[in-house]
Amino acid sequence: MTDRSATATIKGYFYQFDQTIVRLLEGSKQASVTVEGIEDIDLEDGNDSAYVQCKYYEGTEYNHSVIKEAVIHMLRHFHAARFPSGRAIKYRLYGHYKGGQHKLKLPLTDDFLKANFLTFTKDKVEHKVHDELGLMQPQLAAFRTLLDIDVNALSYDAQQNKLLGLLKLAIPECSDVDAKVFYYPSAINVIQGLAIQADEEKRKITKERFLREVNRKDVIFSAWLREKFGAEYYARLIRRKYFYFGKTKMPKASRFFVIDMAGEYDVSKATQMMVRMAEFFSHKELVRTPPADRFCPYVLLRGLTLAELVDLKKSLWHQGVAFSDGYPFQGADFSPKTLTADPTKEQLWRIKLVPSEDQLAPIIAAVTGSVIEIYDFYKTTPLDGTCVTKCQVAHAIKSSHSYLLQEVMQA
Repeated sequence: MTDRSATATIKGYFYQFDQTIVRLLEGSKQASVTVEGIEDIDLEDGNDSAYVQCKYYEGTEYNHSVIKEAVIHMLRHFHAARFPSGRAIKYRLYGHYKGGQHKLKLPLTDDFLKANFLTFTKDKVEHKVHDELGLMQPQLAAFRTLLDIDVNALSYDAQQNKLLGLLKLAIPECSDVDAKVFYYPSAINVIQGLAIQADEEKRKITKERFLREVNRKDVIFSAWLREKFGAEYYARLIRRKYFYFGKTKMPKASRFFVIDMAGEYDVSKATQMMVRMAEFFSHKELVRTPPADRFCPYVLLRGLTLAELVDLKKSLWHQGVAFSDGYPFQGADFSPKTLTADPTKEQLWRIKLVPSEDQLAPIIAAVTGSVIEIYDFYKTTPLDGTCVTKCQVAHAIKSSHSYLLQEVMQA
């Protein structure tokens, strides 16, 4: 598959995901959807059901053959199903095309339906699906009344804008920026998570549960989501989600940054990131800064050897970055109390280096007088739960490389 066709395929998936979200948000409080059920989207809303096939071909003209298979599949389902009386069912084909929409003559007639959608040739043998199923004219007429074909569906961008508007209406105090930067990626993440489930029951979600999951504070975004939005967008999203404090200054907290450096350690790049962290996550020292307002970040670099860690400390020292590593003097045992002491005017630490994962829990236990937050930038496996059980706030952030935090601070 070429890059262009791969991009078109991915865009088609996200168009379908967007349509799923739109259908769900437009439904009543009782609405639910099943992703990739009988059709792309199975919508249930009280006594109403809709089976939706969703296609996006912005570079292709409409032809009957593009949706023929979907129409046949819907007809077979209509023939085989036995629905309770009073239940309204709709079969919807929803698609966006470059052109050619004039070829579809609506409303459909029996002859047009049979000639253009229900007849095909395979292995030189002509098949007429309506005859093979034994459908008579009244049954075909009934199917036509349930079949809704829209080949003038919204474009990718227009549908996305509609979705953002629906999110704003559905989520209290949701701004334009919040809808685009946080809630929309979160919504996509929820739908994608359903789509990969093998069990059809696990691909079903109610509107109420969907909104609850979209509005969660601890969503971990997937690699596919980062691929869609791009590294820069993902970095901005993380910054806004975790490190945006409006017009106020960054509040004091004991912030622990755990960064997986395995296989990517470069002393120059690591030093640059640490220097930026010292500036970004430490208090701003003024002439009359109260002692209680001083703070700086804790940093645990996973995957470094002792020699690499010593190498980094030397680099930070030469850069003029004042740091504490929890060792009061040469040859002393590690002291959590020493590391957790607040910076002072005389000892203006800008970074506190956590020596190993084993020392993380004792250090957290030694922290007093401030909120504790952990930001675990992991590549494959998050921190073991025993390391972070006593912290007040813990965030596991999937990272494709060791220097994501640098991109976040620059976003």
